[in-house]
Amino acid sequence: MKSYNITTLDDFIIRRQKDYPEAKGEFSRLLHHIGTAAKMVASKIRKAGLADILGRAGKINVQGEDQQKLDV
Repeated sequence: MKSYNITTLDDFIIRRQKDYPEAKGEFSRLLHHIGTAAKMVASKIRKAGLADILGRAGKINVQGEDQQKLDV
């Protein structure tokens, strides 16, 4: 059985920030927040079928397109 060495995004960010002693952590915080937002979106998409949030929302967006429930 293969053994995998998994690195989380936060672990990677922290480890790489140490390579830049002049860094103040602002970019690291931004990357952390982007990662958190991506996890939230992924969670919503995984649950979309169960939560009845797939398909059309019955509204039109500013470009004249049908809005999807995930867009709203």
